[in-house]
Amino acid sequence: MKKTFVFLLFIAVFTSPLICQTASNFTFKFDNGVGIRTEHDWGHIWVQQQQTAFAAGEEQQSVVIKITTFGELGQNTTFKLTNAGKDVRLKDAAPGTYDLKITSKTIGKPGSISFDVTGIVVKAKMKTTVTVTIYKLQASVEEAPMAGKGLASYESKVLFYKGNPDPSGKTGIITFYAKGAHDNKLTPDAVANDISGKIKPGTYDVLVSVDISGKSQKVWFENVTMKADISYKFVTNLNAGTVNYVGANRDTKQLHLYPAGTADRLQGATKPDKASEVISYEPAFGTYACPPGSYDVLLVIGTGSHNEWKKNVVVRSGSRTDIR
Repeated sequence: MKKTFVFLLFIAVFTSPLICQTASNFTFKFDNGVGIRTEHDWGHIWVQQQQTAFAAGEEQQSVVIKITTFGELGQNTTFKLTNAGKDVRLKDAAPGTYDLKITSKTIGKPGSISFDVTGIVVKAKMKTTVTVTIYKLQASVEEAPMAGKGLASYESKVLFYKGNPDPSGKTGIITFYAKGAHDNKLTPDAVANDISGKIKPGTYDVLVSVDISGKSQKVWFENVTMKADISYKFVTNLNAGTVNYVGANRDTKQLHLYPAGTADRLQGATKPDKASEVISYEPAFGTYACPPGSYDVLLVIGTGSHNEWKKNVVVRSGSRTDIR
């Protein structure tokens, strides 16, 4: 699912039109060889660039890069501007079209997160401002000694955001595959439940399936070497926010979330519209993970004859949003 959750307003004199584009070649890997790959995840990267005239007295740097990250993901970000494979300085790039590689060190274990942006345009006597907004989940593998009678222990843990684990403790079903063979599902040697157990030492590709209200995100931990009598905790931090209905109407049954502006577009109609729905939650009185963004929320009350809109509800990464 790819939704634009961030709205940036640029006010400048002598500006050219705003150019919006996407990132490519996203990689997330640790120095120990473990790679992270996702399918159907909530995350996305938004890139915008704009060319403006330099202000009076402003330092004339050709390319300026601004990074915003939702939640915890990377740190110590570096940028490399290239043309035909050759590095070019951001400060004094000549007019032309460039590629940009952005790399961050992972938080926790040594590793890196990187992605590419193509088509960075530099014009004569103008500044190109590249604004990058990153919303991605964070994944890690925590290791600790644990007696296992020659087996490796494992457990999956899902955080809605840092310090806020899934309250059910049951999200994040874990499945093992032979390394590089995702059609070869393996059976662990001792299964405690869907999220924990023991398996023979070896190197595996590990799939964690995170289901939130029927929206399944798949997180692959690839090339994981597991040793005897070591415990491995596969941690998935969604870097999401949470929503919770705290209103007084105890007959409220469901929450249906739509992009902000949907209520006006539907001209006040209060029947759920699956075509534009982002996600829904039932029962309403619960704490649920939600991708950050601005939403119109339809409260389904009782039999549905008195449904009600709550407009422009903002969900932020790393915090709780109460709906009344």
